[in-house]
Amino acid sequence: MCCKFNLAGDLIATGNANGAVTVFQPHSSGAVYELRPSSGALRHLPVTGVHFRKVGSPTDAVQNNILLASYSSGHVRHWHITTGQCLSTIKEDRETLAAAYSSDYRSFVTVGSDSKVHLYDESSLKLVSTFERSLSSSTMDGHASRVFAVRYHPSDPTSFLSAGWDDTIQFWDTRQSHSVRRISGPHICGDSLDIDSDTYDILTGSWSYSDTLQVWDFASGKLLSTFQPTPQCKLYAACWLRPGVALAGGTQAHLTVVADTRANKELGGMRDMGHSVYGLDYHQRSNTVAVAAGSKLYSVALSSTLQALLNQEH
Repeated sequence: MCCKFNLAGDLIATGNANGAVTVFQPHSSGAVYELRPSSGALRHLPVTGVHFRKVGSPTDAVQNNILLASYSSGHVRHWHITTGQCLSTIKEDRETLAAAYSSDYRSFVTVGSDSKVHLYDESSLKLVSTFERSLSSSTMDGHASRVFAVRYHPSDPTSFLSAGWDDTIQFWDTRQSHSVRRISGPHICGDSLDIDSDTYDILTGSWSYSDTLQVWDFASGKLLSTFQPTPQCKLYAACWLRPGVALAGGTQAHLTVVADTRANKELGGMRDMGHSVYGLDYHQRSNTVAVAAGSKLYSVALSSTLQALLNQEH
């Protein structure tokens, strides 16, 4: 299960294991929209990623009423949220495991089970480029296994990162067919790769009991910090709340934690959730966190104490 806020913060979309995308209002128990293909043998396969188009003003319903969804069936669909209409469908010859919009929303990339990265034009929906590892046996300039996470640079629409089972973060330039550099270490199994919009620091959450939540310098690739949740937890999801403060969740301990990665301390969280945490998101203006655990979605307003901590200068 994955989850994402829209630009205004008044809707949360969840991608579910039954193939449906369900849209909720924060702090409300009932779904307001459900998006599901009307037919097809593969329509019940899991949704692996959901992403609202976030263009212009939060009140611009025309621009921000579109959602991009990826599926383990290999489908990539654009949905019109309020009408429930499927606007477009792309079928990839693989399991599509994640997708991401560029910072200008003119393109998007998808990753999946075959280690390749596909770049599409958002307007025409045409496949623009495919990025992959070269044939060189001495250079790992691409992925060697499944890719579970992809994230564009917050201000550069030609730059993005991807990560997965091969324990690397690959740095890509859309003008080159192979990755330009890499970081070795993080074992990524879900939506646990993020880039801070202010510092450009990279956040990784590994499905591992060691080196679990880590921060990396984007420019140099240098490891800046490592945070170990207590009790131990293997992570499926992680995202930035603000520079130096991260939200992460996963399995084994079934917890969600807010971590100050610079001071190496826990600021808050939710314990004993009963199910693994597969998706997380944060809406800054409303100070609301979305947590997808098992088949449940939690919408949580941050406490005034935690809000004050987030507003402090580090």
